[in-house]
Amino acid sequence: MQNRNTSTDSEGILNEILKLEPQYSLPEDFADMVANKAGRKFAWESYFKEFLIYLGVIAGILAVAAVMAFIWFTADLKEWTTFLLSNISWVAGINILVVFILFVDRVLLRYLFYKMSLKSA
Repeated sequence: MQNRNTSTDSEGILNEILKLEPQYSLPEDFADMVANKAGRKFAWESYFKEFLIYLGVIAGILAVAAVMAFIWFTADLKEWTTFLLSNISWVAGINILVVFILFVDRVLLRYLFYKMSLKSA
């Protein structure tokens, strides 16, 4: 019996609250602002996922090329590691540059163009 009275009391309070006008008001362009934020977030996520896919494909191609070099051309692992370690600054710099250019091309520029198209529309 106690449980039944509690549910009817809470239902009554809820009904009273729902009948009242809200004490705040939303701006007229609230729906547009929410839609723009959701669109920007979706665009950023999709561009970043595409960047990760490109990065994965490039890493896969490099891995396949390295495996082919070691299997078919009998490349020496010791020579390769000494070459990479002696030129580590060049190798790291080129890799960072390639990843940065890919990120700017696939994510930042596309996102900025998307934002500019929203402002001009």
